[in-house]
Amino acid sequence: MAVDRYKDGSISIKSNNGLTVISKIIGESNDKQEERFRLWVEDCAKLVTACPHTIKETEQYFLDNCDAVLIEAKDRRMKSFQSNVIMNYCKDKLEHQAPEFSFDMSDEEMEKWRKEENSMRQEAMNSSPEQFGLNIRGYCLPHTERNLIFYEEAYQEAQKSMKHSNNKLKQIEMQDICFFFEETTGHCQSSGGGRSLMNQLIAFMGVGEEDIKKRSARFLGYISALSEMGDLPRLDTLDT
Repeated sequence: MAVDRYKDGSISIKSNNGLTVISKIIGESNDKQEERFRLWVEDCAKLVTACPHTIKETEQYFLDNCDAVLIEAKDRRMKSFQSNVIMNYCKDKLEHQAPEFSFDMSDEEMEKWRKEENSMRQEAMNSSPEQFGLNIRGYCLPHTERNLIFYEEAYQEAQKSMKHSNNKLKQIEMQDICFFFEETTGHCQSSGGGRSLMNQLIAFMGVGEEDIKKRSARFLGYISALSEMGDLPRLDTLDT
């Protein structure tokens, strides 16, 4: 392994498994923006009501609103989602444990951290989900007429991102749109597109009274989705 440190504070760690780049986020606190966000959250909290649905109900809602094909458990996309869920919700149950990362680490400590972090992710990907009490399902959206709207949306978003690329000749390679659901944690995510459908799922899943009261991550995701759908005020239009 090799560790390179750059003037902007970022660090790259090279190994046989690839390259890891870690950037240091440096920013001044903007009191006006923070207050703007706080007011937006409070305004939204006054407008929403508790309307929770379970992840299983949300999954069924998903199946009712598109054509979907179940993905096999051994598929690399399923394994990638599994790794993501484990690393976010139960990585303390993994045998491999990486130390907490710090920019003050020595090169040797960073190399050890990278090695252990890779081992954790490999263990999370290759383990059985049942070992962690997880129940995972994934679906691929076939290119049917019913799903056409989701692929058109994904293509338009890809075109927008290409406008910021210096490579004008680069072709847009569209991936299959996939959705994943984990029953125990209630976590769901999409890949390859499906932004509007994911917003619909978040809106359908809703929030409970405790989510609203505590301004939970589920609540913040909920109001963000409703805002993007036009059902709640947008943060960028809030007057302060």
